[in-house]
Amino acid sequence: MILGLTGQSGAGKSTVASLLAARGFRVIDCDGIVHALSRERQYAEAIANAFGRDYLKDGEVNRWRLGALVFSDRTALDRLNETVRPMILAAVLAELTRAKNDGIPAVLDAPLLFEYGLEKACDLTLGVITDTEIAVRRLAARDGKSEAEIRGRLASQHDAEYFRTHCDHTIRNDTDSLTLAKNLDRILKTLTLPI
Repeated sequence: MILGLTGQSGAGKSTVASLLAARGFRVIDCDGIVHALSRERQYAEAIANAFGRDYLKDGEVNRWRLGALVFSDRTALDRLNETVRPMILAAVLAELTRAKNDGIPAVLDAPLLFEYGLEKACDLTLGVITDTEIAVRRLAARDGKSEAEIRGRLASQHDAEYFRTHCDHTIRNDTDSLTLAKNLDRILKTLTLPI
């Protein structure tokens, strides 16, 4: 079983992924894969070719500078996704193959699940959603960015309605972790997953 996990920034995908890990799922973290790739020479050179060497620092991708660009410019975001998509897809699909070969249920934590077509590699999809104001508070606490930067980033992403209409299931994360865990268990019971 491969469960695709996606949702809004600040909604709590990582929290849901941790809860799934505690329930026997192997977590395949796409952000972690991208971070690892960003330290590789091939990835850094692809970014330099697409955006210029100013977006590298000490031979690696300057993620903060690149992030500031792509979350304020949709064309730059599209160029980034086009540039790195083949490398990311290859790495993610290798992890999915490992999980399937090991016979372990896996959760694919992928913010861009649908944009990369990764939902096709999943048996089911789960979207994590929350109120925008809650997401802003969480991201401010986590990232230390200004409210304006966070709102700009959120505006460049899909809203809750997108995940409601695209995912097989959605889970709201507006309250406490105990409620979130109970709601997740309720969803898992309806899926009859081997956990």
